[in-house]
Amino acid sequence: MKKIFYILLFFAGVVFSLEAQNSAPGFRWGNTWYFNLNEGESVHFKNQEIKLLNLYNHFNRLKIEEDTIWLKVSRRTLPKMIGGMRIFVADNKNVKDLTSDSLSHGLLSKDALICLSDFQEPMLDFNQYIFPVSFSDGFLWGVEEDSHMFSFEADKQRRDALGNYSHAGLDIDLQDARGKEMHWLVALENSTVRWMKSDVGEAGKTACVLLESRSQPGIFYLYEYLNSENVIVKEGQQLVRGEPLGTIWGDDTWGHLHFAVLKNDSVPEYSQRYKNVVNGFPQLYELYFKQSSGYSKRFSKGRLYFGRPRHVNGNQKNLLAFEPYSGKGWLLEKWNPADKVEGVANGTEGNARLGKVLFEGTPAQCRNPENYYEYQINVRNGTYRIRVKVGDLFLPTWQKIEFEGVTAGTLKLDAGGSEWTSERIVQVNDGSLSVRIYIDKENRQIAGLGEIVFQQAY
Repeated sequence: MKKIFYILLFFAGVVFSLEAQNSAPGFRWGNTWYFNLNEGESVHFKNQEIKLLNLYNHFNRLKIEEDTIWLKVSRRTLPKMIGGMRIFVADNKNVKDLTSDSLSHGLLSKDALICLSDFQEPMLDFNQYIFPVSFSDGFLWGVEEDSHMFSFEADKQRRDALGNYSHAGLDIDLQDARGKEMHWLVALENSTVRWMKSDVGEAGKTACVLLESRSQPGIFYLYEYLNSENVIVKEGQQLVRGEPLGTIWGDDTWGHLHFAVLKNDSVPEYSQRYKNVVNGFPQLYELYFKQSSGYSKRFSKGRLYFGRPRHVNGNQKNLLAFEPYSGKGWLLEKWNPADKVEGVANGTEGNARLGKVLFEGTPAQCRNPENYYEYQINVRNGTYRIRVKVGDLFLPTWQKIEFEGVTAGTLKLDAGGSEWTSERIVQVNDGSLSVRIYIDKENRQIAGLGEIVFQQAY
């Protein structure tokens, strides 16, 4: 009788531990667990309850034990560390609704998809996984590409041509390797080549490769825009972590890798290669920087260009919301579901386009509750010289400019016109150099920003 009692007690303890430690996830990748939640639902992880309270655009309010936090979908945002765990929001229904093609959001089955992991372990074991681009030729990743995870197209001309979509994966700038045998692409982990499609894309110069994880069957890795002439793998081949696949070509104008992680029950066909995309930006960041918490980048001088074409500036358009690890960006909040501002380009030039209403006529349409936009640059405290170039390539503009509260002028320009403000000398005491651009509150004219030039004077 006593033996039966202890057996029952043991099994009761196991059941209690499973319920308290970890609710059943939708799926797992490496050391990270993904859970679908509706508003009001909870999961348990590391003996803590995580409850989804409500959504507002791309932001998600979560209760973790007694703490309540807002987290935006981690399109390029790093995880939050709390209670011995990492947490990030991989997707939500409002971000999904921005796109006319929901195929890539197939893993989202409820209001939000959250990802949890133990803070004491890397999200992906560094001995089993490696960044998908080789470092042997001095590759550097700036993490500034406008085409990031689930990004909404900011360039109006491209949006008009391609429609409303959220980017299925992330692009990594490799313009310097276009058509060359450098910056080899490598297997993220021990994998099997499921297929290789060559002679696709522009003039038949590009190839696409799909790998399947051997440690977790059903997890796939998509490598797109390889140079067809340099692909050295074939279907069915067994690869080990870090083994080369080929080099890059890119699309019709820009040399880059399009990389995506997929979760499917069967091998997706080429036509379905964007089905069920896993938001793995934080994991890729961790693989590159060997940490998931990030660091705050700071500048003492710089020249920033806005909205320029992808091939000119590695798709670094400077239209994105501020992130500490980037050290620069627009201060945007819950009102802006795209988490970026608009831009336009022509030839080799471009500019940010700022109006009271952004992305008008699209699912991402939003109204700025303020009558200004603010761009923030992390700097060391001190005195700075700064000026900006304003105007729009296609439309007339009106804008009033301030640097750290110091007025730099009000400029009204014709369509296609641009003008530099006079240089101002400003003092920074809080580690942030801010450019504030006041806009027409009646939305009759837009404002445009083309360049910022700044340098620490002393």
